[in-house]
Amino acid sequence: MLDTSRFQDAAKYAAYLKTPAGRLRSELAWENLRHLLPRHASTQRALDVGGGTGFASVQLARLGFAVVLLDGSEEMLDVARIQAEIDGVTERISFHHADASRMTELFEVGAFDAVVCHNLLEYLEAPQRTVGDIAHVLRKDGVLSLLVRNRAGEVLRAAIKPGDRALAAANLSAETAVDPLFGEPVRLFAPAEVGDMLARAGLEVVAEHGVRVFSDYIGTEEMAGEFYDAVFELELKLGAGPEFAAIARYLQVIARRTTAPSSKRTER
Repeated sequence: MLDTSRFQDAAKYAAYLKTPAGRLRSELAWENLRHLLPRHASTQRALDVGGGTGFASVQLARLGFAVVLLDGSEEMLDVARIQAEIDGVTERISFHHADASRMTELFEVGAFDAVVCHNLLEYLEAPQRTVGDIAHVLRKDGVLSLLVRNRAGEVLRAAIKPGDRALAAANLSAETAVDPLFGEPVRLFAPAEVGDMLARAGLEVVAEHGVRVFSDYIGTEEMAGEFYDAVFELELKLGAGPEFAAIARYLQVIARRTTAPSSKRTER
């Protein structure tokens, strides 16, 4: 696993999530997911893997899920606890300070009806292992939402925003790109890679969305109020189309476990 301590400045990350770009990433991904979540949430359990400051955990708890927020940063979890208290859902979230690699030690086979894994695989040396571990703790008919950095989106960002044509060309086949928030390399993914990881873990893709198709290029600093709402609605529509999802900054894939998990972990 990468040295994720380089990415654990909770104050910086929480501040980013309040920016228009950060809000769009979180809120678009949630809107794409919520319609596909299992019904009867009040009797169901959800796992937020690498959930950081807790945005997805709070949304799941507000729907009625009993949520486990798993993160390797105590500082991130402190921020998440504060947010859960503000939203009045503390009693529905349990906070676990542990690395994602310990999932199968901490949780039983098929323990969860839904799993959210947003912006975690970028930081891992062996993302396939984590996807396999998620499949292990996901029950039959359970839903997984993955959100990862899209390689094609990084190509366009380099070509358009700083106008670095050489970097854009390099990103066509790059395994990593420099994260602008922390200045550290993060893994990039193509849709076919994500689909392959899910298939190898025994999960069936049910939906694919692009997250932030165009908004990175229009000056998000001034995005607020009705302008933000209009951008959000257009992003939602474009991200649902495969031709636009293919070039978005982030790729969101929602999958379902169609068979019961076994005590033996799926190939990773």
